[in-house]
Amino acid sequence: MIPRGFNFSQSSLTAYEQCRRRFLLRYLRRMEWPAPLTDRLSEWEEAIRRGLAFHQFVLQQSLGMDVETVVQKSDDPLLVTWWQNWCQRQPEAPEGELLSETMLSVPLAGHRLVAKFDRVLIAADGKVWIFDWKTGRRKPEQAVFAASWQTLVYRFVLAEAGMVLNGGNSIDPADIRLVYWHAQYPEVLRPIGYSAAEHEEARERIAQMIAAISALPDEAAYPKTADLGECRRCEFYTYCDRLTDRGEDWDID
Repeated sequence: MIPRGFNFSQSSLTAYEQCRRRFLLRYLRRMEWPAPLTDRLSEWEEAIRRGLAFHQFVLQQSLGMDVETVVQKSDDPLLVTWWQNWCQRQPEAPEGELLSETMLSVPLAGHRLVAKFDRVLIAADGKVWIFDWKTGRRKPEQAVFAASWQTLVYRFVLAEAGMVLNGGNSIDPADIRLVYWHAQYPEVLRPIGYSAAEHEEARERIAQMIAAISALPDEAAYPKTADLGECRRCEFYTYCDRLTDRGEDWDID
């Protein structure tokens, strides 16, 4: 069922765990024109646009570009607030080589596992930092992020393939730090460490999940979730003929 050459990612593994049918629609059928995550279409589109704009501003600043004028002319008070938070309370980082919008992949369980990082910093002291910017609506929770597939995949892939960013030198899992920084709540989340033991546990867990998904025989093995809360947070809900009331329990990454 899983096609040859399919690349797994933290997003696809998260989707599968939340709802197998969502995984089927998004990653195997590649369905187009999903529904907005709220009946307030303009609000949803604005949230998407604002998040993309913030990521772009951080990237442009890292390249030495002056983006302050563009931010102030955006006529978006929330985006301006996010940028002020970034300028005044961005995450602390040591001196080192900065790499933005970097993608790495590793072979695992007969497929490739891909991770795209907002920022990787190779510090002078040998530590390697992953930074990921968040712009969702909800206040982030440390425990949720620490236990997420994103944390599992990002640290694992960097430890396995990060030598290409580190002058050919392998990266000790104990030297990896992962920092999530939320534009609306800039001081909520703490750096997440890593270890050799966690790395081997991650290898086993991710490989087992990929193998389990790859063994599913047909589309009947991708049922809809029993959690209607997930349906309310899914942009593919119109394909499942389940909900008429969407509510406002939606968010973006």
